[in-house]
Amino acid sequence: DGAAGIAASLVLFALGCAGVARALPAPPSLGLHSPLAPVPTVDAADWWHALVRAALPQLPVTLLNAVVATAKLAEDLYPRRDTPSVDAIALSVGLSNLSTAAVGHFPSCHGCGGLAGQHQFGARTGSSMALLGLCKMGLAVALGPAPLLRAFAAFPPAVLGVLLAVGGVELAACARDVRGRCGFVIMLSGAGSVLRLGTGAAFLISCTAAAVFRLAGRSLDEEDEAGGYEPAATDPANEPEDG
Repeated sequence: DGAAGIAASLVLFALGCAGVARALPAPPSLGLHSPLAPVPTVDAADWWHALVRAALPQLPVTLLNAVVATAKLAEDLYPRRDTPSVDAIALSVGLSNLSTAAVGHFPSCHGCGGLAGQHQFGARTGSSMALLGLCKMGLAVALGPAPLLRAFAAFPPAVLGVLLAVGGVELAACARDVRGRCGFVIMLSGAGSVLRLGTGAAFLISCTAAAVFRLAGRSLDEEDEAGGYEPAATDPANEPEDG
């Protein structure tokens, strides 16, 4: 449950830190460092290059993963709470980047993968995010950018892979409410396309498939209503007992 998830995440993180300590030739020295990065000078050519090569390709990823999917996942994980809307999440991403870019902050956003992993490992309230942010700022001030980057590079990929895999399983499990063959076709088309073609192409393919079904007069869950598709029956032995 929640406590077991927190223990598992801390054990994995401790193993990763042990790997970092073993890989680094010497422990980093502690001190007081400025967390602000120097702001580079950019011209019109740099702006255009960043717009075409970075901002526009990132746009579908940010909108889908960091805004739409995050809002939907929050509703699925916390149905009894008032979760942030798509507009609220988009405003949060925009304001955070606009207000911190002038001090050298790297563009960042929310993400449904991070939310799924944090939930799986036990996080349930906003205080967990506040604690995570304080830890990150403390590391940046105490170690400085260069030692911190070396530590990140030395973090064992195997441990990181386990953490990401657990978050991915939790994220994929949210598709269990998809009903009907049409819904499954759209879901699998998007999931398969994103692995090969990228998020933007997968989004267009999924939208095209949904539009085709709509134009054909097919409801996404009409097979369930007509009896052509039956969800797998739940084993009564696996049902939680009352109380």
